[in-house]
Amino acid sequence: MANANLPATRRPVPLALLKEARRQRAFRLRRARQKRWQWRMRRLRRAVAAVVAIAVATIAAGLILPGGLPDNFFLLAMLTAFVAFCLLAIYPASPKPRVEDLEQADLGELAATTELWLESRRNALPPPALDAVDMIGVRLEQLAPQLETLDPMAPASREVRKLLTEHLPGLVNSYTRIPSSLRGQEHAGSTPAAQVTEGLHVIAKEIEAMSLDLSRNDLDALAVRGRFLETKYIAAPKG
Repeated sequence: MANANLPATRRPVPLALLKEARRQRAFRLRRARQKRWQWRMRRLRRAVAAVVAIAVATIAAGLILPGGLPDNFFLLAMLTAFVAFCLLAIYPASPKPRVEDLEQADLGELAATTELWLESRRNALPPPALDAVDMIGVRLEQLAPQLETLDPMAPASREVRKLLTEHLPGLVNSYTRIPSSLRGQEHAGSTPAAQVTEGLHVIAKEIEAMSLDLSRNDLDALAVRGRFLETKYIAAPKG
């Protein structure tokens, strides 16, 4: 029997596809964690370098200046080193994707930037929507290499940008602006949680359709090449 919570216009996502989406997400999260640690280590190295620089400068000044440096100057240098270490070890914070990053991203980077932004909003979405988020991640992985070779001025580029920089953020942000106490209450025949879930599934399907459209010329060319080879080397009589 069909799931009553699923709209009649949408079929359940195949389990194998969901498993693949979750496997890819686990890989992406592992890669993101590695990048975060690399970012933190850069901050730590910068902080240590600042402390060493202050220490070297203080010691050099003490050796060069006649009579050395007063004790309170050493205390001031230690305080300066401590403050510099704390600030540089904490700031700048690890970069978090924003909607503005989607709008400013080059076409070749748009799919990856969108995926990072959507992942950052994952915890704000209802549990039923997470399958759709995973599917969007898979579709964006498929779309990314196609966008790298697509003319930024082509009509297809404008459609992709509109979907990923306007419709997707608009849908997610419209949901997250609703107070949590109202997200499960029915409005206009459905709940906000159900509406954002269905909207994300629609966007996943639309990204898939765009990827197929961008591949159509290559698919047609491959089919023509296949028929040519078949005619030339298989169907042609040997003489």
